[in-house]
Amino acid sequence: MTLTKRLLLLEDDIRLRQALAEDFIEKGYEVIQADHLNDVKNIIFDFAVIDLRLLAESGLKAIPDLKKQNPNCRIVMLTGYGSVATAVEAIKLGAINYLHKPASSDLIEAAFFDQLKEDRAEESAEVTSLDKHEHEYIEFVLNKNGGNITKTAKQLGLHRQSLQRKLKKYP
Repeated sequence: MTLTKRLLLLEDDIRLRQALAEDFIEKGYEVIQADHLNDVKNIIFDFAVIDLRLLAESGLKAIPDLKKQNPNCRIVMLTGYGSVATAVEAIKLGAINYLHKPASSDLIEAAFFDQLKEDRAEESAEVTSLDKHEHEYIEFVLNKNGGNITKTAKQLGLHRQSLQRKLKKYP
């Protein structure tokens, strides 16, 4: 049995997308590049790298559509704005891994095949501050409320402006 290697790169940063595409082409992958979900309707692929924040949409919303279209696709979520809440949500929706930018093609490929090194896992297990935990919880509640700031502020017992200030603190 031969493993096909069709890869979707769903990333709105054209320079990053092209750099990753070149690396994966050298590794023998057939690469499909896109910057929104509408560009990849009815295309079959085996692997996907999805940016969490696309221009007009959330990469999280893309995962169920891509899994429906390609049930055996192995999806890695790539983000520069990581939080525990979005990582958990991505995995629940069907991603097999969640990586922070910048991530090399080697690291992404290892994530596709669950071969991340233990020392890398230990690096990510560093102690986080109370502020960071607070921000992750806020992100979780905000995500649960579909991005509605007013509803989230009410649930957290904060004024809307206070919540917005807290969100600006950690981009």
